Amino acid sequence: MNTSATSAHWPPEITLERDGIRLEPLALTHEAGIALAAADGELWSLRFTSVPEPQETGAYIEAALTQRAEGIRFAFAVMDIVRDKFIGSTSYHDIVPAIKRVEIGWTWYAKSYQRSKVNTLCKLMLMQHAFETLGCDVVGWRASHMNFASQRAIERLGAKRDGVLRHHAPIRDGKVRDTVMYSMLAAEWPAAKAKLEARLTQGGATGATLTRDAKITLAEITKDNVNQIVRMNPGAVGERMVATNGISIAQGVYNKNAWFRAVMANETPVGFIMLFDPTLDPEATKAQGDALDSLNIWRLMIEFKHQGKGYGEQVIQRIIDRAKSMPGINTVSLSYVLRDGNAKPFYDRMGFRETGKVTDGEMEMVRDLR
Repeated sequence: MNTSATSAHWPPEITLERDGIRLEPLALTHEAGIALAAADGELWSLRFTSVPEPQETGAYIEAALTQRAEGIRFAFAVMDIVRDKFIGSTSYHDIVPAIKRVEIGWTWYAKSYQRSKVNTLCKLMLMQHAFETLGCDVVGWRASHMNFASQRAIERLGAKRDGVLRHHAPIRDGKVRDTVMYSMLAAEWPAAKAKLEARLTQGGATGATLTRDAKITLAEITKDNVNQIVRMNPGAVGERMVATNGISIAQGVYNKNAWFRAVMANETPVGFIMLFDPTLDPEATKAQGDALDSLNIWRLMIEFKHQGKGYGEQVIQRIIDRAKSMPGINTVSLSYVLRDGNAKPFYDRMGFRETGKVTDGEMEMVRDLR
């Protein structure tokens, strides 16, 4: 890694370079390169990015330079050295010299460079410089609550999820996002560095991971897996939609019609499911005024880091198969919260249809088994 420092600001002016990728201070001379890189995928049209539209490129650089002068952001141009080509940008930002803290963000890459080694290289260079040269005690990240790809990428770095700032910042479409906050302490850096180096060496692999082909089963919750189930994170969006697994388990224990299980991928707990099964105690079902012919999915969650692998679909299918095997059960029902980011598109794909009934801000959906 080659470095140079010339500025009185903290962090000082620096250029970082490794494996054909260079991070150099963003300057007005990069304007044409920014425009070309942003046009690779029309990145300004994406909801979550900070990429400037073509007519805003100059203002984008001027804003970054102003923030640099104010000491709150240090923006880099990401360069492909071999092709002598601007391919994206990233920054240190929300800089707090007094406590040796920086955040890494404002990151984007031309579409043709996405899903390559570039992001891993850039993050590794920035984190290594922050911890080993600047002596940072902590490095932070933030992401939109709806930007699942960004959240997973941050978590793969080894960062810890600190929490969510609700209704925190405006986005392009005029809505207001929640912001998911992450951080890594200096003591956590050595282990994270080793994993990042291994990812680069192995072409992205960092050890055995679960895939879409994993076998999904529903297992009893026991003393051996209950802690893992209770601590699961459904993601920032999921937190707004569903009760925690701990609360769900407690509610299930005190309801005679509750049936709940751990969702397992191979031998790894990856989620939680809880049903209202009217057949477990028909008299209690009648007393509560609930339907005797419908199996209701009360809770379903897949841990955030395991989402996007098709596990939810497999769980729903197992519940449908279970319902079909139960005499007298004609429908499977559920509901979703009427908020941005809800699971309606997922349930639509699984064959559920809205009934028009809304209870406590949740829309009921039913799948007819007949």
